[in-house]
Amino acid sequence: MAPDIQTPDSYGAAALSRAIVLIVPGLFITFTPGHTGQFGLVALGVTALVLALVQGGLAWRVLRDHPSRGFHVFQAVVSLAIGGVALGLNSYGLGLLLWAVVVWALLMGASEILAGLRLPKRDVLRRDWVTQGTLTVLFALVVLTLSGDSVAVVGFFGAWAIVMGVYLVIAAITHHSMNKAMNEKVSP
Repeated sequence: MAPDIQTPDSYGAAALSRAIVLIVPGLFITFTPGHTGQFGLVALGVTALVLALVQGGLAWRVLRDHPSRGFHVFQAVVSLAIGGVALGLNSYGLGLLLWAVVVWALLMGASEILAGLRLPKRDVLRRDWVTQGTLTVLFALVVLTLSGDSVAVVGFFGAWAIVMGVYLVIAAITHHSMNKAMNEKVSP
């Protein structure tokens, strides 16, 4: 059996940064009453813009030689565009919130699934990216069924953000320990 491909140490920093960007608004949404369409657009806009800055910065500086750099840049551009639209047009309410959440989640999730499937089968990131992408696409599909309820849409956005953030923290810790174990195994 072929050994797993080692994850670059920079991936842990990228995953933890992304986790924090998702957990903070997820908790904010959870503990804030009044989930209107405008509140949801502001929450999505701020989250997407901060995520765009973090992912774009990480892709530019940390993941310089990693094959996923293009995937992170794509996600940063998508988040920047959707975040800008959501914040700039936040008075449009539930209709725009549904569109923005679904388009953003589908593009983010599909790109993550595709990036994962492009990795070699033994790469430890493959499973994580496919799982994260699938959770994000499922989130978009759930939101499509909630077309008249801003409380549910915003609540599911907060829940998805927390679940995805926790998953990213676990993934970063797991990859760090796997790299440490693989390095110890290779060292005499």
